[in-house]
Amino acid sequence: MASKVLIITGKLVEREELSDIFKGTYEVVCASDGEEGRRYLNDGISGFECVFLRADLPGVSGETLLKEAFAAGLTKKVPFIMIEGEEDPETPDEWFDMGVMDFARRPFRSRQLKRRIANLVRISGREEKSTERIGAQDETLKKQFRLLTLQSEELKKSRNSLLEALGSIVEYRNLDYSDHIERVKNFTRILGMQMMRDYPDLGLTKEKVDTYATASMLHDIGKICLPDNIILKPGRLTPEETEIMKSHTSKGCEMLDGIKAYISREYWSIAYDICRYHHERYDGHGYPYEVSGDSIPLSAQIVSLADVYDGLVSERIYKKAKPKSKAFEMIVTGECGVFAPKVIESFRKCHSEFEALVDQTGMDLAEDDK
Repeated sequence: MASKVLIITGKLVEREELSDIFKGTYEVVCASDGEEGRRYLNDGISGFECVFLRADLPGVSGETLLKEAFAAGLTKKVPFIMIEGEEDPETPDEWFDMGVMDFARRPFRSRQLKRRIANLVRISGREEKSTERIGAQDETLKKQFRLLTLQSEELKKSRNSLLEALGSIVEYRNLDYSDHIERVKNFTRILGMQMMRDYPDLGLTKEKVDTYATASMLHDIGKICLPDNIILKPGRLTPEETEIMKSHTSKGCEMLDGIKAYISREYWSIAYDICRYHHERYDGHGYPYEVSGDSIPLSAQIVSLADVYDGLVSERIYKKAKPKSKAFEMIVTGECGVFAPKVIESFRKCHSEFEALVDQTGMDLAEDDK
């Protein structure tokens, strides 16, 4: 039996447009008012992959249905997506706390919407399957990490394999993070090579840039120490959760201390600097230490820009991708924090290579990039 999508909206045009997008991929079930939608939800939405829900429904409101679904545990079993009108206010934060994972607004874009739903289903799924999958992944990763740290002689001969394995742990924990590590590595190499050509006085070589790129794979390794409810949260983080998220830099350094004996001193030192300082900013307004200027290691400065750029042009469950041109503008104008003048100047020269890499990797592009 085909998986189903439930669409609850009193607006005929929205039911028709969403039905046209998903027919052939899912069995589409529509409800035109709150009472009809409630009947489907009360049946337990067995077989449904996601639920589209409008707030302003005839009869029972969408907010009431959402509260009932949350109380019944349904929002933990399938993704709920709010349908917003062009003039509607943004979905309230408290709705995300009740389990809303995304919103959709006309005009609906078929390709992006299908991909976002596929990502939501992959991240959320049914509660028992999600819990089992994440638990199994965590246990597997813990075993892999213990095995890697025990095989000291083999690890010394397989440096890059070790770094790639450790770097991929974050991607396994966060399904919305897919390929981020690999892209940051490639962006780091592009920017590092440009700076090598632009500023010979910095002492960069191809070998050192390659070391920066490989070590960049561990920049977020500390996130595997953070709880699932923060790593996998689809909505905005609270101030308290934000502080916990920021701790991934220090936690990552603690993890690197644990494997110091198993990789070369040069790689360890660079990876440590990147992990510790990649959220610092040239004007001292970064974290966790608020260091400034060239007190921030060059390796961390380069990886930091690469990380920010990928975050801007990537679609996440909680945000849309920025157009490549907008991402470039936000970085060079300091909207994402201040970077060193030399780093920005080299980025200006090589940003077309960044954009080409985005196109080559088949990422979900912002509409302006299509």
